[in-house]
Amino acid sequence: MIELYHFWDSPCCFKVRIVLAEKKIDWKPHLIASVQFDHFKPKYQALNPHSIVPTLIHGDHILLQSGVIAEYLDEAFPDNGLRPINPVDRAIMRQWTHDEQAYLFPLIIIMSFNLMMTLREKAYGMDQLREWSKRHPDQARAQDYLKRVSSPMDKQAVDSAAKKFAWHMERLEKQIEISGGPWICGKIYSLADISLGPILDRIEYLDLLGVLDKAPRVAEWFETIKNRQAFQEAAPDFEYRMWGPKKPVPKTHVGSDAPYAAFPSE
Repeated sequence: MIELYHFWDSPCCFKVRIVLAEKKIDWKPHLIASVQFDHFKPKYQALNPHSIVPTLIHGDHILLQSGVIAEYLDEAFPDNGLRPINPVDRAIMRQWTHDEQAYLFPLIIIMSFNLMMTLREKAYGMDQLREWSKRHPDQARAQDYLKRVSSPMDKQAVDSAAKKFAWHMERLEKQIEISGGPWICGKIYSLADISLGPILDRIEYLDLLGVLDKAPRVAEWFETIKNRQAFQEAAPDFEYRMWGPKKPVPKTHVGSDAPYAAFPSE
């Protein structure tokens, strides 16, 4: 039995869910509500000492880090392979899965924090956020989190991150042109596509698809990947999307008794 500890609106968790869907693997979900600091509860830290999601359990094995988990699943369940056979194409795949984690995801964090997480004060109120923050074992970091979510959106930081992201998309544009498409590694749909798809999904929900203005092939690639059944199965329902540019914060405070780990729209 595969068990997955995950947060619905996380690109990293989305990535792993896509692999599970592509492989048609049955799995048991364990929902982690990061806004409530579930990932710092001792029971979860016993599984994942880094206090991040996702965490995958397969039998007696506990696996961390979304990229590692994705490759493991492709190796452990070899049907419908998601890695090119050609060594050069496989290296290109790994280059882009690396770039997603090393460059694109950190930029997503900057944009998401400013455009999504700064809405939590209005949604929950600071009293509720302070109460949840007590679960954080490092109270200095917890106080920094509270300060940042209660601060105004830093437009300069968002614009700078978007500009850097657009530069990476122009690189991806060239890669798809060289490979001949329709996928990053050419005719082979791979873990590279699965890694970057959720990142572009977040960009779309941040209403920042302008980063693809100079990357029409990437825009076409993104539309193609969104139409895959596995992508649609793995995507979070709107209820579990965080508040942001495409999902306004409710007019009244959301109580702690709201649907668990959901972000109500009313």
